[in-house]
Amino acid sequence: MSQWLQSYSGVRAKVGQGADVDLDDELFALRHAYCYAASRLQVNPATEARIAMARDPRPTGRAFVTAQAEGIESAFRDFGVRLELLNLGIVSTPVWQHAVRLFEAHGGVMVSASHNPVDNNGWKYATGVETHAVDPAPPGALLSAAEMGMLIKAANAFRPTPRENPTEQPESEWWREKAIAHYVDFIHQTYQGQTAGTKIVLDPNGGAACGIARRVFEKLGVETVVVNEDLGNPAHEIDVELARSDGTHVLDGLANRVRDEGAAFGLAFDYDADRGNLTYVDEAGAAAIPSPQMAAAINTAIALAVHRRSGDSRQPAVVASDATSYRVHQIARAFGAHVAEVETGEVNVVTRMWDLEREGYRAVVGVEGPNGGTIFAGTTCRDGSLVGAGALLAAADADLRRLAAEGLGFASDSVRPGLLGFTELLPKQRTLASRTQTASLEWGALVNRLEERFATAFASLAEWERYAFHYSYTRTVGPERPHGKAFGWKVRLYGSGTEGFLWIRGSKTELGLVRVVADAPTVEGAEKLLELGNALLA
Repeated sequence: MSQWLQSYSGVRAKVGQGADVDLDDELFALRHAYCYAASRLQVNPATEARIAMARDPRPTGRAFVTAQAEGIESAFRDFGVRLELLNLGIVSTPVWQHAVRLFEAHGGVMVSASHNPVDNNGWKYATGVETHAVDPAPPGALLSAAEMGMLIKAANAFRPTPRENPTEQPESEWWREKAIAHYVDFIHQTYQGQTAGTKIVLDPNGGAACGIARRVFEKLGVETVVVNEDLGNPAHEIDVELARSDGTHVLDGLANRVRDEGAAFGLAFDYDADRGNLTYVDEAGAAAIPSPQMAAAINTAIALAVHRRSGDSRQPAVVASDATSYRVHQIARAFGAHVAEVETGEVNVVTRMWDLEREGYRAVVGVEGPNGGTIFAGTTCRDGSLVGAGALLAAADADLRRLAAEGLGFASDSVRPGLLGFTELLPKQRTLASRTQTASLEWGALVNRLEERFATAFASLAEWERYAFHYSYTRTVGPERPHGKAFGWKVRLYGSGTEGFLWIRGSKTELGLVRVVADAPTVEGAEKLLELGNALLA
């Protein structure tokens, strides 16, 4: 069997380039699906139910959809529940999650390995429209860490007997079209602006955004140029954040097309389209590829300006993961928004946004992690198209640009044209990240060593006046260390009118790796902190 990585955000492995998968891998998918279906019926008993399924265009997608469907159908049959399985075929993760709510489903499964290479595959599960589980996540969101942890344990202990000839699950074009149309209308109604006459370049790279991204932005009334829209045939690497070893970037080709077209910006998607990365051309004609954290800052400022223009009387709130740049905090404070911090992880962000809405805030945006993944109000996952919608408003909606400038303390007429001009309004905080092999120590012992070494090294950080250790576990962040085998560790740094941090956590999606993030007012300061963080781990 393939080496499957099972984490709170989903399950995945390297399974090959062909359409067929090994029997052991099929059985692994089947037992996960069976246990997932049983868990849905446990938290929301019913005599009949729907499950929404979808996939990205990977060649092994059909085989894993079939295995997942067999596991789900077997569980519902064993429990005596009539099941309507809605197979949407190839759609983006955001469309799939919207469909769970639109069709009032008990839950859903998305077969995808997201931004990982095409020879990888996996799946993630969604909550249903009614959530009564332990530590429930919002409807249509990923399962909470508690639920996913229990599901992993159950699936690893379960040994099903599969049918000899499982039936391939038919895809429904009717359900697919209805889901896409509803999703496109949602973005149009919520994030439309004064952007007529703007041109952008879209790069779905053969992934699930093919056909969907074009519809989103044409509905928003902008001119779209679409490249690499041959479904299932990526023209470049899937990871659209990739800086290659030869010094080039995966988005360089898109930047050249933006320059040739005279477009406002380009937007590239990963394979399931829950990530969208931006590129534009600066005044010298050079490619500008904003970091994911810069994109998150653009999205935060625009989301707060949209809220201000809406006239909503509720106080806005921004949820930031513990690895999110303090630039986002600074933007939120400038707008008078409440800031809530959580442990890195999409479900932690969306659940805290949900909590804040029930507390009377308007949770306008959340930032998911070091990759700057942004969750917008009205959604429960990262969304590449909404990253583009935010950039479109930042580049071309004069009224929102004015509101953003005023909210950030600038004169309303001081914003220079385009996305470049908008980024000049944002705080200059800088964020750098690295990954390193984990030490052999147990996590608690490693944190003890980190703190001992940092206390000794702090004297070399002359630009900082004091520090404080903080820890994060799901939606709890503070100075008290949690009881557990894994949690986020962060040292907050304070200077004269400045702030920064060093964040270290074992990766929950990549075996054997520790992630390090450094945040400071300058590139030099961030580089120094990142170097220190890696040295502390050595």
